[in-house]
Amino acid sequence: MIMLCGGILCRVCGEQYRYVMIAMIVILIGIVIHDPLFLGEYTDYLALYYRSPNSVLSGYPYVDYEFEYTPIIAVLWLAASKIALYLSTHGYDPFLSMVRSLFAINIFFYIAYVYIIYRISRERGIPRILSILSIASPSIVYYLFYNWDIIATFLMILGIFLYTKNKIYGSSITLGLGASVKVIPIYALFSIFITILASRIGRAMLFALLGFSVAALPFLALLLMYPPGFFYFLSYHSRWYCENCFYNLLTDDIYDQSLRTLSIVLTLSAPFIYTIVSRNKYIQEPGAISMRTPLMSVALSISFSYIYSPQMNIFLAPLYLLLNNGLKYLLLIQDILNVMIMILWFHEGVITSMIGIESRGPWFRESPIQWIAFVRIALIWVLAIVAR
Repeated sequence: MIMLCGGILCRVCGEQYRYVMIAMIVILIGIVIHDPLFLGEYTDYLALYYRSPNSVLSGYPYVDYEFEYTPIIAVLWLAASKIALYLSTHGYDPFLSMVRSLFAINIFFYIAYVYIIYRISRERGIPRILSILSIASPSIVYYLFYNWDIIATFLMILGIFLYTKNKIYGSSITLGLGASVKVIPIYALFSIFITILASRIGRAMLFALLGFSVAALPFLALLLMYPPGFFYFLSYHSRWYCENCFYNLLTDDIYDQSLRTLSIVLTLSAPFIYTIVSRNKYIQEPGAISMRTPLMSVALSISFSYIYSPQMNIFLAPLYLLLNNGLKYLLLIQDILNVMIMILWFHEGVITSMIGIESRGPWFRESPIQWIAFVRIALIWVLAIVAR
């Protein structure tokens, strides 16, 4: 018995060690890609910082400089900027200090994400290759330090995991918190809401109310504390162009308001339609809830979004856990194409001249970059159909 227990313990510890090692490799590769002392590839941190370095270090987001990210991200950004300001008084480069502070924040949430994936994989007997892909997908490796999507992704998968444990309100709070970081986890909340609604209307309403309240609370706080910051946030995102979205194929105007409206309708409809269509197949009884439906609902909503920036593919990484046979390769191809968007983005002029076409830039439909962006979207649609 002692030997058996020892063997089990060694196996568990060995499995944990494997996850730790893979996570460390992902973190190191991400640092090499984006740290200014290595490859120094583009990050949104860099663009935001260099608009007004002095204001970023000594001021406050929304108040002293324009800030287009959510209030929770503003708090993390403020913490990183004050750390950088403090270190700059001790001779350290403020930009490097700030970037690495932001790296540290993302590393913390990435490790938390890896732990949840480990828990899910262990409890459900997920094949090792699928677990590895879910924590070391091409998009996670390349975009881990590009933006803050890993924070919202962690909260999303935690919320879905809590729901499978029948911790309904914990799930709602966590998904709402994720949506307050970046809106995407709200689509998982929609999907779960429809699932609960089919059996318990009152519980579903409370689930939705709690989730939406948590998601809205940081924005309400910003509105009360500094209204201009809140309205700038709304204005900024309402005016954004069609970023790597399939609507690009339908127009030369990347600011087309009618397509933006269509995008909102399709993005919000996708979780409801997919959940209703899939419900009988994946949900057999209360407490035996499949993770596939909310995760695929999120993927579909992203595919219909007017904005599909490449780092958003991090939200698709948990889907690997649920894809057997050849489906994992379909998502892997989609993931690789997604990484190619940013790798090729700043070389678009060279590519178009090589193949003999004229392009107004990587934002427009004649660009090979947008062809790649569309193929990766189409692969999500294929995956949603085949995976059913």
